[in-house]
Amino acid sequence: MAGAQPGVHALQLKPVRVSESLKRGSRFMKWDEDSSTVTPVTLRVDPQGYFLHWTDQNKETDLLDITYIKDARTGKCTKTPKEAKLRELLDVGNLVGRIENRMLTVVTGPDMVNIQYLNFMAFQEDVAKEWADELFSLASNLLAQNMGRESCLEKAFTRLKLQTNQEGRIPVKNIFRLFSTDRKRVETALESCNLPAGRVSICSANRRKCVTSEKSSRPPPLTHSLTSFHLFFLLSLALISRGHERLTACG
Repeated sequence: MAGAQPGVHALQLKPVRVSESLKRGSRFMKWDEDSSTVTPVTLRVDPQGYFLHWTDQNKETDLLDITYIKDARTGKCTKTPKEAKLRELLDVGNLVGRIENRMLTVVTGPDMVNIQYLNFMAFQEDVAKEWADELFSLASNLLAQNMGRESCLEKAFTRLKLQTNQEGRIPVKNIFRLFSTDRKRVETALESCNLPAGRVSICSANRRKCVTSEKSSRPPPLTHSLTSFHLFFLLSLALISRGHERLTACG
């Protein structure tokens, strides 16, 4: 028709926003039906919304890429413990209200077929609901699923920051594991950026702190003047550079 107006479908892409309560963290009981274990953990999301991570009483941290989350549930659609031992460990008999309202089930996997379930129990029903709603919102954000190059590098660096040792330092082995290239090339890039390349730990991810080396009793200083993420960015440049360019990329 001559007077018909073309249909306009506007899709608003909202930036990722992590609520303060998720960044601050909440206490949960993580339980596994296969091994019948219950572990008190503190559940958090990093400020950029890249990873869901939890820390146990031994200060050991596990993490999950939020883009792998397919669903986050609470209420009647959650998994609940059926074994008597698990229910006893979770103190189900003394809970007030319905147990499923305190459960947080995170469905994760590379696709909708090969999925796994992470099971948590909150101490308050409203906490479980908030986490389920917020995690699903982060996982379904279109901007988070279509990141640019710099955001991908920032995400890789965030993974390193979350996987520090008990001294708050980034193990070199994690950098070798992060970059899928030969070890010699990673060592050369680290050395060109004035970072240790042996069996040591690099400076703290959140505070500028010297490394401790097994080869020397004194920690070598971090001589680069840029911020930590900029240093990581230059390290990635050194890895993709060749010849003399690699040697000057971090200079």
